[in-house]
Amino acid sequence: MGKTVTSAGSAVPAEVYSRVDQFYAMQMQALDDGDIAVWAETFTADGVFESNGLPDPVKGREELTELGEKTVARLNDQGAIRRHFVFNVIVEPSSDEVLRTTCYVPVFDTIDGVTNLTTSTVMRDELVSSDGGLLVRHRTVTRDDLLAKS
Repeated sequence: MGKTVTSAGSAVPAEVYSRVDQFYAMQMQALDDGDIAVWAETFTADGVFESNGLPDPVKGREELTELGEKTVARLNDQGAIRRHFVFNVIVEPSSDEVLRTTCYVPVFDTIDGVTNLTTSTVMRDELVSSDGGLLVRHRTVTRDDLLAKS
């Protein structure tokens, strides 16, 4: 019997959970290193990125690349080093080929040697398998600071 991890009330094989963890580590480090071409390739060709911090969803690798490059340019202008930390990952298989994940992603920026929490977010993904590994088909990022106050 293989090792399992209990996630969202169901058992997920440990190798699946590890694969997701390694995918996020690679994806976020590419983004933080400013390697936007690699980051954009971690989405399907028609991948969608939506956020309550953006006016409209971003669709496809070309738009994803444009979004990433604009962000890197803005951070470079500020002299900022950005780091995304992915944790508390819940993995829910929804079919043989699709994994749904939910995780926390606090974003830290370091400027002039001072590190601050920039944004606290929840990231929800639909991940699909490809010959090269996992890809994001749909990502929804919810920024906590933009949630309506009750």
